[in-house]
Amino acid sequence: MKMKTVWFEGDCIKCSMCVEEASGAFDFVKELGPQVKSGVDVALHAEDIKRAADICPTQCIKYHVLLS
Repeated sequence: MKMKTVWFEGDCIKCSMCVEEASGAFDFVKELGPQVKSGVDVALHAEDIKRAADICPTQCIKYHVLLS
């Protein structure tokens, strides 16, 4: 299983818990909230991203996993 993409969808409350959990993949921009780092290899940070998605209070972190 390999993670291909990650994005934010929905109403983020800008708590920054995801950035604390997956700082290698996410940045926090004060005006916008959490952002996926430009050019990040999401597969390399897949476990941290999954943990961040699990703890997100609004469940707005989405990701796509390749099954093959």
